[in-house]
Formats: sequence, structure tokens, C-alpha cells
Amino acid sequence: MKVFIVISIIIVSVVFVGKKFLQSAKRNLFKDEPAWSGKDIKIKYTNSKNVSDTKTNINYLKMIADESKIYLEDQSKNEEK
Repeated sequence: MKVFIVISIIIVSVVFVGKKFLQSAKRNLFKDEPAWSGKDIKIKYTNSKNVSDTKTNINYLKMIADESKIYLEDQSKNEEK
């Protein structure tokens, strides 16, 4: 009988602690969602490469990849300082 009571107390405490943990994680995960939801992402093209004037040949994924590479290089330079 004592074993059953101890196991019941342990199970109930694990459930309550787990519930609190999940609520806290959910709150922290979505706390900044209103700040960025519904906003458009604007990417400035600062690459020194010339982009052709024809709109049909622009590869937007390549532009984003190039910008990401430049950004990551800048971040790594800032971390080294």
C-alpha cells in the first residue's frame, strides 16, 4: 500500500512539473511572435556584383544566398574582434 502511495505521488508531481515546464516553454517560444508576424522581410542587396538590367534573368535565390554569405562573413569578422 505504501509503495502505491509513493508511486502515485511521484507520478502526480511529474505530471504537474511537466505541465509547468511545457507552459513555460510555450510562453517563451511565442513571446515575440506579434513583433514579427505579418511583417514582410526586406532584403537589401549590398553585394558589389552587378545585377543585369533584364528582369527575366534575375535569380532571386542566388541573390539571397550571396547576401547570406556576406552577412555570415560580416558576423564572423565581428565575432573575431
